[in-house]
Amino acid sequence: MFYIPFWLCAFAGALIDARERRFPNALAAACAVAAFAGVWLDLGLNTALDHADLAVIVYLALVLTESLWRRVRQAPGIGMGDAKALFALCTLDPLGGIVAFATSLLALAVACLITKSRSLPLLPFLVPIFAIIEVVGSTL
Repeated sequence: MFYIPFWLCAFAGALIDARERRFPNALAAACAVAAFAGVWLDLGLNTALDHADLAVIVYLALVLTESLWRRVRQAPGIGMGDAKALFALCTLDPLGGIVAFATSLLALAVACLITKSRSLPLLPFLVPIFAIIEVVGSTL
């Protein structure tokens, strides 16, 4: 019940990314705030702060790696919208967010090979995979 706003924002972001290939800043912020509030109401403030700390670390590592990639290779890698989405997912569940991100990158690579496309949006892969991880994790 506490996480309904997060899921609404996450799936709305996936739809926007599929159509426009972007994740709006306002929606990313709403998603992160909804994740933080959901964890706070469900598991307490200390857990929410721990998740937020881990999300910041993961976000900074990804943004710094992406910046280095762009500087060295002179080519874009993942988008900053994907990094913002990973921040929100890690705010809700740090380990689930990292696993979903890695799995969605693999699924994206396979989809690009099948469709013979150079790039596809990541969020339509990331959000459903994260949802599956959360559902399976909550039933175990």
